[in-house]
Amino acid sequence: MDEYRFCPRCGHPLEQRKVGDRVRPVCPNCGFILYINPTPAAGTLVEDDGHVLLIRRAVPPRAGYWALPAGYMEADESAEEAAIRETHEETGLDVALDALLNVYSFEDATHQRGVLILYRAHVVGGELRPGDDAAEARWFAPYELPPEDQIAFSTHRHALREWLRTRAVVYRTAVEGDIPALHELIEEYDQPRWALEEWVKEPNHVLIVADDRGTVVGYTGIVFSPPSEEARLMHVFVLPNRRRWGIGSHLIQHALKVARERRARLVTTRISAGNPAIAVYLKQGFEVCGMFTRPANNGPRRTWLTLCYTWPDEPPDT
Repeated sequence: MDEYRFCPRCGHPLEQRKVGDRVRPVCPNCGFILYINPTPAAGTLVEDDGHVLLIRRAVPPRAGYWALPAGYMEADESAEEAAIRETHEETGLDVALDALLNVYSFEDATHQRGVLILYRAHVVGGELRPGDDAAEARWFAPYELPPEDQIAFSTHRHALREWLRTRAVVYRTAVEGDIPALHELIEEYDQPRWALEEWVKEPNHVLIVADDRGTVVGYTGIVFSPPSEEARLMHVFVLPNRRRWGIGSHLIQHALKVARERRARLVTTRISAGNPAIAVYLKQGFEVCGMFTRPANNGPRRTWLTLCYTWPDEPPDT
């Protein structure tokens, strides 16, 4: 903190004094205390068809290394605005933010502490081209990612490790051997009670699990109602420490695939009107098709939405 020598308020030389439990620059003339705050940055992890978007840096620090689209926030913009702006400036693509992925602390080359606010995003327009301080911008499949020693920053390496971890998850129909683990999840996280044994055996019920190398990290279910050719997507659950990385979206996608294979023409689900997960369903192609209210656990009445998914063409015959 030696570089902070003069008071920004009155210009008097600053002195190092103990304020609370820290030594800080203090102006003995006007009493101003200079707090050295971390620098905020924002960026995106943009995914498309199983590929992630990276840029090769053209300027220091870490010129020539790969990174996620990210940069420092301007004083007049929000973190969300900064993430969208930086992505467009560095890649030429316009993106919409899907969810907050994580907040990372870092220390840059000048030993200034900072905070990276990283969002998951998807492309809504633009044309892929390197710009701003990027020499190259391209999509990478999981098996194509540059080695970690070619990733510019530790925060970006950590985020890409989490992304790769999510790519290893397998989405499959549950079997009897999954029932004990599912019961544990339901009990531990106070989820709706299901007759899981019936779900596994009943032909008109399909229980789907997200399997991360032998560990169930999420599940959903879909119920078919022949001969109406309608199916209902039930509760979607993902472990709290695995959320925001797209597992819920993949569970929904897998359920829709099963419904398509079973020749359903309509898939419905219900969700509380205040649940932010509505955005996940809308992104998957669901539309709001109804609304109703009912008491919640003997408490005040709550508003629920019915969401519907239909295919643009006829379901396949086989």
